[in-house]
Amino acid sequence: MKSKYFNIMAIIAVLGLIIGCFGMTDRLIYGHLHTGYGSYMPWGLWVVFYLFFVGLTAGAFLITIMTYVFGVTRLKNVGTLSAFTVLVALMCELIFVSLDLGHFERIYRFIVTPNFSSLMTWFVIFTNLMLIIYLLECFFLIREKLVLWSTENRSGKAFYQLLALGKTEYTADDRDSDHRIVRLLSIISLPAGLLFYGTNGAFFAILQNRPIWNSAMTPLLFILAALLSGGALITFLISVFHSDDEIARVLGRAVFFILVVFLLLEFIQFFVGYKTGLTSIMTSLDMIVNGPYSWTFWVVHLLVGSLIPLFLFATGINSPKAITWACLLIVVTFVSVRFNFLIPDLAVYKLEGLEQTFSHPRLRTHYTPSVNEWLVSVWIISLGILVFISGIRWLPILSSEKGGLNNG
Repeated sequence: MKSKYFNIMAIIAVLGLIIGCFGMTDRLIYGHLHTGYGSYMPWGLWVVFYLFFVGLTAGAFLITIMTYVFGVTRLKNVGTLSAFTVLVALMCELIFVSLDLGHFERIYRFIVTPNFSSLMTWFVIFTNLMLIIYLLECFFLIREKLVLWSTENRSGKAFYQLLALGKTEYTADDRDSDHRIVRLLSIISLPAGLLFYGTNGAFFAILQNRPIWNSAMTPLLFILAALLSGGALITFLISVFHSDDEIARVLGRAVFFILVVFLLLEFIQFFVGYKTGLTSIMTSLDMIVNGPYSWTFWVVHLLVGSLIPLFLFATGINSPKAITWACLLIVVTFVSVRFNFLIPDLAVYKLEGLEQTFSHPRLRTHYTPSVNEWLVSVWIISLGILVFISGIRWLPILSSEKGGLNNG
C-alpha cells in the first residue's frame, strides 16, 4: 500500500478513534443509559452495523472457499486478502454485537452452560468458530513470508519473529503442510459459514410478532443481502489493491446479477406484503416507504445504492473504473438496507392503544440513534479500517510474493 494513501487513511482512522473514545467511555461506564432505544425498541444502530458487517464477510468468504476448497487457481492471488477481509469484518461484527448486549462479559455462559435449543447459542458457537478458523487460516497463509521476513535485515524484524513464533526456517514440507491445513480449515469453514449466515437469518425469521421478519423468505433475503454487500466489498478491494481487471470484471458481473435478483425479491416482498391486506404487515411496510426515515429507502438504497450502480454496470461492465465505483456505492449505502430491515418492524406497536397506556421515553417506538451510538459506531469502524490498512501495509496480505510497505 502506498505510503501517502496509508497516511491519509490512518489519520482519518485515528481521528475516528479519538472522537469515538468519548462514546466508548460512556458505553463502558454507563451501559445503555445514553442510547436511543428502549423496551419497545430493543435494538438500534449497533445491531444495524452488526448486520452490515455480517454481510461484508460473505463475498470474501466465497472467494476463500472457491480458492482453497474448489481449487480455482485464478483467484489464488486474492485468497489471502479475502481471508483477512473476513477476519477484520468478523472482528467489527463481534464488537458491535457485544456492546449491544447488556452484560457482554457474561458471553462465556453460552459456552459453559449452553442451551442447544436456542438459536442464540448456535449464533455464538458459529460466530466464534468462524473467527478462530479465519484467524488460523490467515496465519498459515502468510507464515512462509513471516518466517522469511523474520530472518531478513528489515524494519520490524523482531515483530515478524514474534509472529513467526520463533521459526527461522521454512521448508518445502512446511509449505505442503500449511497448504493442507489451509484447505482443511476452508473445508470446515464451508458448512460453518453456511450455518453462520443461515442462523443469523433464522434468528429474525422465527420471531412471530414481527410480521416482516417472520417469513420463510427472510433467510433467503438475508443470504442474498450478504452476498451482494460482501461481493461488492471484495470486488472493490481487489480492484483497488490488486488492480486485477479480469477478476474485477468477473466478480462485477456476479455482483450485477445478485443486485438484480435482490431487488426482484425485495419487490416481491413488498408486493406480497401489501396483497395480504394484514394491517400489521402493511403498517411495517408503510414505515419503510412513508415513515420518517423513508429517504434512506428511496434515496440512499434505491437511487444511490441500486439505480446508479445498475447504470454503471449496464454501461460499463467491462470498465474496471465503473465496476469499482458501482461496488463502492453498494457497500457504502448498504447500511440503509440493514436499517430498513431492522427498525421499521420494531417501530410499530404490536398492541393497539399500548402507546397511550404508559408514558416514558423508553416506552416508545420512535427511534433516533443517539450521539453516543454514533460515536461508538465511529470508533469501531475506525478500528476496523486501521487494522485493515495496517495489515495491508505491514503484513504479506496482498500476495505470497509481495507485501509490506510500498513507498511508490
